[in-house]
Amino acid sequence: MKRNFQTVTIETPEHFELHFRLAGIGVRFLAFLVDRLIQAGIILGLAIIVTLLFFMMGKIADVTDFFVRMSKFMGQWIIALAILVYGVVVIGYFILFEYLWSGSTPGKKSQEIRVIRKDGRPITFLDATVRNVLRFVDLLADVYPMGLLVMFLDSKNRRLGDMAAGTLVVMEKTSADPFAAARSTGTGITDPEIRDAVAALTPEDYQLISKFLTRRKELDADHRAKLAHDIVHSVLDKAAISVTASSDPEGILEKMEVLYMERTRIF
Repeated sequence: MKRNFQTVTIETPEHFELHFRLAGIGVRFLAFLVDRLIQAGIILGLAIIVTLLFFMMGKIADVTDFFVRMSKFMGQWIIALAILVYGVVVIGYFILFEYLWSGSTPGKKSQEIRVIRKDGRPITFLDATVRNVLRFVDLLADVYPMGLLVMFLDSKNRRLGDMAAGTLVVMEKTSADPFAAARSTGTGITDPEIRDAVAALTPEDYQLISKFLTRRKELDADHRAKLAHDIVHSVLDKAAISVTASSDPEGILEKMEVLYMERTRIF
């Protein structure tokens, strides 16, 4: 099946551009259905376990009688409590998975999509909470009509929760890191060349390298490799040093940071 994707460009604080493919409405809905099936299985499984426990204890008749009598006096409260528990299970599922799995859930992983912040960084617990609490609005009648309508009207396929939390749902990158093989064979640039490049570094160049090395783990493999490659080209061009395809950008940047710190005695 052929898929058409929209692309969004995000500029990093270092003024480099990262390109992401937005997840389409159909893909997101399929991911949602997978998650709903898993949730239904969890709820059904818990109900069966609780029922079996009461049956084994010979208490099932007493419990049924208790709820029948209580419903006469607290019917509305019991219904409200059941809705609250259901909501906590359903919404909590999305919050925990998206936070612990860097924007993914089992359903999203099955469709190779994930949630990121609009600046390209992984979502925080607060982001996951805000975007998922608003599922109560999107899930009117439990068939997602409001969420689908808002995504259809929004140019970035965002639902209300994404707008409130400042998040986007994008396609996962599945290609291998193009520089992975080079890391096992060296940087592809000699140490004297790196020292020449360090001699030409400005404080702004050093800050750019340091920021990247500090936050690189927040990026997926493809965007991390591209950003490292762009920064290496940016700083080495000043020293008239060419970067070959076999070079290891991150290894070069790591060496440059250490040499610059030694040169300027930054500790």
